[in-house]
This record gives sequence, structure tokens and C-alpha cells, in this order.
Amino acid sequence: MTAQPVAVVTASASGIGREIARVLVRDGYRTIVSDIDVARGQETAAELNAEFRACDVRQASQIEALFDGLGTIDVLVNNAGISGPTAPLHQIEIAQWQDVVDVNLTAMFMACRLVVPGMLAAGKGVIVNMSSVAGTIGYPNRSPYCATKWAVLGLTGSLAREVGKNGIRVNAILPGTTRGPRIESVIAGYAEKNNISVADAEAWYLARQATGAYVEPQEIAEMVSYLCSPKARSITGQFIGVNGGFE
Repeated sequence: MTAQPVAVVTASASGIGREIARVLVRDGYRTIVSDIDVARGQETAAELNAEFRACDVRQASQIEALFDGLGTIDVLVNNAGISGPTAPLHQIEIAQWQDVVDVNLTAMFMACRLVVPGMLAAGKGVIVNMSSVAGTIGYPNRSPYCATKWAVLGLTGSLAREVGKNGIRVNAILPGTTRGPRIESVIAGYAEKNNISVADAEAWYLARQATGAYVEPQEIAEMVSYLCSPKARSITGQFIGVNGGFE
């Protein structure tokens, strides 16, 4: 009997990560829901018929524990990320900068570093890294977030070139303004910084998307599903926007 393929999704108790876990369960993966929020993570895993493992991706030991005993990982989705401060660069504390780098970039590096050896031995595997439209633009007052999302693209492209001949595909998804609590927090910060209403700040963000509408988390999840499927056999090292034409 063929073993059930294993997928791990970081920060998947809610939001985009939850939807990604949902579609991977649907697609037949033994799916590991991972999150720092234990109560919500356990609830999500139970609802989705997935498994839960607590993980604070700021802690290397917890990332190692996340993969312990799972064997070869077939799919890794590096979804963990934080928005960071909304402030001019010179007003950002070093600790704030480091926190964003630790979660958005270093944790991704560590997770990839742990799963790649098994994928190399198996001659197959899929890694999907979550970047952002902020990884392609200058983003005033959001320099830590923007810098890490640009860096995710460099990591993705470099790793894809390293492991492509070994049957491993590595891609990044660049969401636009996606419905959920994270963008609500960002919009509130933008409104405060610019002394405008939250409604006006929301309108400003949506106006930057050609569709004039939020991206739905389910749309990003379906892109992950496609990238993990045999239909995407020749897609690697790509930076794929699911962003409503954001610019």
C-alpha cells in the first residue's frame, strides 16, 4: 500500500493557512496544521480532519520538533508571517525589525533546511513559500515587512535552482490585499499613520487592485493545490501573483 503523502502548513490555524490546509486534506494529504495558537489550531485540525502540532516559528527547537517523526515531507507550505510595524524606517526599533525577519524569513529558511534532505532522498517534493505583492514594490512605512518579502523571492529562486534536477519544485505565491484579520490590522495602521478613516484606508488599498476587490483566502489555497499537483510539473522558481492585479 502506498503511504499517504504528508503536507505541513505553518501558521494554519486560521486565515490563508487554514484554507491551504483544508484543500490539502481534500486533495488526500496527511496534513499537519501548525500554529502558535494552540486552542485555535486544535480546533481547526479537528474540523478539517488534520493533525495539529504547536510551533512558534521564532524558536528553532520548535521548528525541529514540528517535523520530528513525520518522515519525508511531500509538501511544505511556509505560510507563517507577520505584518510588523507601520512606521518610518528611522523610528523602527531593532527588536521590531528582528522579529519580522525571524518570522517571515529565518523560519522559512530553517523549515526548508529540515525538509530538503528527505525530499532529495525521495527524488520529489514541493515547497510553496508565501511572499506578497510587497515583495515587488517599494512600500513606505513598511520596510521590515517589504524587505523580508523581497528576500523570500531570492530564497525561493535560489533553492529552486539548487534542487530542480532532483524532482523538487519550489515556488512563491504573492498575495494581494487578502480578506482577513491581518489586512484589517494593516489597514488600521495605515489609517492611523495617515490620519484618515479606516474606511478611506480600505478604499485606498482596494483601489490599487485592478479588480477593486479583496482576494479571498480560498483563491490562494487553490493555487497552492495546483502547484502541488502533477499539472504543475514544469512550474518551479516562479513568483506567482494572486493579487487582483495589485500595483
